[in-house]
Amino acid sequence: MSAKAVEVVILCEDLQQEVFVRRFLMEQGRDRWQFRPLIAPVGASSAEQWVREQLPNQLKAHRTQSSRRRTLLVVATDADKMTVADRMKSFEAECKRHSVTFRQEAERIAFAIPRRNIETWCAYLRGEDVDETKEYPKYDSESLCQPQVERLDEMCRKQQLEGTPPASLEFACAEFNRIKD
Repeated sequence: MSAKAVEVVILCEDLQQEVFVRRFLMEQGRDRWQFRPLIAPVGASSAEQWVREQLPNQLKAHRTQSSRRRTLLVVATDADKMTVADRMKSFEAECKRHSVTFRQEAERIAFAIPRRNIETWCAYLRGEDVDETKEYPKYDSESLCQPQVERLDEMCRKQQLEGTPPASLEFACAEFNRIKD
């Protein structure tokens, strides 16, 4: 099947997460994939809550779509003050509440859960020592993350994160390996 036939749904909290994830996948050679972002509406409930509440329906849609064509689902949400494991448990609980089976081993579904937020990863990728409990400044424009995305791509190609990477980024790297061809 050609690369053009792959649809990637990015379920995420905000435009910065969507830009980071989409550009990372494009750097990884997925530039011909079709991206469909689902971004939490500004001003609705909390963005994390919106993503969590959307997950059961997106899992059902992914399973229906993947029976007809090649699809991927990437879920991006901040861990905030939680651990990545706790955020994953909250997703599992939401699925259980809606009687939807959580992600199965062979499914092409990945989770990117930066702790505290995506700016933590950007700071690390700029070469800063980071503390995943602290907040780092947001970019004035989402596209300014491109050099950090390129650095992450370079490290992934070497299969080695440099220095002391955030544990949440190591988790995300393993998750992205789930959806590699």
